[in-house]
Amino acid sequence: YSAKATAFSLLGKTASDLFLPFSQLSMLSWIALILLPRWKFTVNLALVAPVVNAVLYTAVLQHMIRFPVKGIEMSFSSLEAIMPFFTIKDGVLAGWLHYCVFDPLVGLGIFMDARKNKIPHLMVIPCYLTTMLAGPAGFLSYLLLRTCWLATRPKETYHIRRLQNQAQKGL
Repeated sequence: YSAKATAFSLLGKTASDLFLPFSQLSMLSWIALILLPRWKFTVNLALVAPVVNAVLYTAVLQHMIRFPVKGIEMSFSSLEAIMPFFTIKDGVLAGWLHYCVFDPLVGLGIFMDARKNKIPHLMVIPCYLTTMLAGPAGFLSYLLLRTCWLATRPKETYHIRRLQNQAQKGL
């Protein structure tokens, strides 16, 4: 930081101090999705970390807008324009929190879709792990799994399930 830069602080903690605990908070989502697939509160628990990290991300971003670092302009117009953000700790924390929000949300989307399509949980776990470590690659791995699963599923299963649901509702 330059002498005139005001570093982000939360309860006296700097970006460096906040990095590890908020990174670890994201593990709560992954633990819920992987180890608690049948628990009725899994979806709610998996949302806790993304919501908390989104609040911190928003606070860091607002701080960076209110207290810009001299020589770094706020611009997303090119790769070269965003690179300076990642030369300051607050910018790196904001970028990391972005991952800590969206990767677990992608995992939650995978969880909900897999449940809807009755894809066996053990088959989806590698997709969660890949999403946790390399977000877009995990998302693509799940899409491949989902496509193969739906393509090999007997066609009449959908119609039988629809008829069973209608019978249960008294239609």
